[in-house]
Amino acid sequence: MRQRYGRNRPWWPSPACATQTGGATQTGDGARTGDGARPSGAVTVLEQAALVADRSPARKIRPDQWFYLKESQHMGGNLPTFESWDRMDGKMSAVKEEGSELKLGREKGPTHVGRTQREVEALPSDPDTLLAHFRGLDRELYPLSICRPACRPEIADDVKVFGAIGWYMKYGPMIPPDTVAGMYRALAKLPQVSIEEGATAADGRTGIGVVFDAGDGIKAYYILDPDDYHYMGVKVVNADGGTMGLSVLGSGIVDKAGDVP
Repeated sequence: MRQRYGRNRPWWPSPACATQTGGATQTGDGARTGDGARPSGAVTVLEQAALVADRSPARKIRPDQWFYLKESQHMGGNLPTFESWDRMDGKMSAVKEEGSELKLGREKGPTHVGRTQREVEALPSDPDTLLAHFRGLDRELYPLSICRPACRPEIADDVKVFGAIGWYMKYGPMIPPDTVAGMYRALAKLPQVSIEEGATAADGRTGIGVVFDAGDGIKAYYILDPDDYHYMGVKVVNADGGTMGLSVLGSGIVDKAGDVP
């Protein structure tokens, strides 16, 4: 049974149809049209994702509720899938590794999910303002490192944008719908971004790949659900073909630790 993601799953025309709009299909290799213009694939698909987000209902989250996340890690080792629960006021946390019992913890400290909620609620929803905000961050937010030890200077600001959006996207159920829409529209404005249909997440699920080409054979993928465009995870492909990834298998807002959406 598919996990719910904290908001309704609205219908919208399929991404396969969206990539045909404008007479061009965005392929996985980031191809450009013959005159050097960027094809409409990324803009069209991400606009569809934004429209779906805009149509989703906003929700009120209480301080005594919990943010639930089920995540798998794919870093080349045999790492367990785990579920975590973090109380929105930061007073308690809990974690459950696959095959283990639920373990309750104490306060999460100043970086708890309540702070993340305040951050996302304060974000602008206008895509150009979001781009400026993320480029001006004094800290780097990446779900996974894209280029190590450092990105090429000419793409560094756009990597900051791409990374920050992915960092927040895994907290999707607590992000205001208009801000989610703004994030998709901001991604569409990055010149390094293309769309890869049928991209494979690190856990093997198939979705829509939002691909950032960092050059030198390095690509970062955000995988979106092909039905409702919610965020499924991140994958980075290195120049040697090696991959690492984090997959979100479920998320939502629940009333107590141990509950699932």
